[in-house]
Amino acid sequence: MKVNTGIVRVLMVCFAVLIVFSCSKESDMRDGVIETLGEPDEIISGGSGAYKYQHFIYLNKNIDRIYVFRKSAAGCGSSGNWYVDYIYSASYYGYDLYEPPTINHAPVSTVPVGKKIVIIAEITDDEQVISADLFYRIKGTSDSTKVNMAVVDSLYSAEIPASAVTEAGVEYFIQASDGEHAAKLPPKGYYTIFTTKSKSAVTYAEPETTFRSVDPLDVPVGIIGRDSSVNP
Repeated sequence: MKVNTGIVRVLMVCFAVLIVFSCSKESDMRDGVIETLGEPDEIISGGSGAYKYQHFIYLNKNIDRIYVFRKSAAGCGSSGNWYVDYIYSASYYGYDLYEPPTINHAPVSTVPVGKKIVIIAEITDDEQVISADLFYRIKGTSDSTKVNMAVVDSLYSAEIPASAVTEAGVEYFIQASDGEHAAKLPPKGYYTIFTTKSKSAVTYAEPETTFRSVDPLDVPVGIIGRDSSVNP
């Protein structure tokens, strides 16, 4: 049987391109866990090559997990993929857990230029909130001003003065501590308040919280394997 060499060459080229693209794709499940649960309290690294591993340890009692990540062997254009191998309960293995303050807050979105802003948040803790502070700055500047937040019951408030509410806008975040552990909202960076020249009302975004939790493990050890669809 006569084979069309032109078609064979085209198929071989397509197959080679497919292999290169499929083999070069790398994934890192550590990024997804950090995005969902924040930075771990402790990271333990070890091994090398196909035996390289990292343990992400979350001691927040609402999370209570140890993620065991392993890295697959390099090859086919890839340096290897980080995947979840096991999930352990940290408390089961003797780790002491803690509960940081919980901050609930509806971020301010817009405000008229030159109008003072009252920032309000509900802050609670399993024991006691020792401190709660507002940090703000004019957008585009680097130095923040710290203001202690006053409290009535569990509602904390502080003002951003009218002098700081310029056309550039305002950035801020809230931080609370129970004396041992701190919580911050937003978890990274600042909230941005945009200013308007009209005398329109202040607007707010959807409420946010620092509380992060995952479903408890049914058993001390959850065998996950290399399933990249696993959620934290």
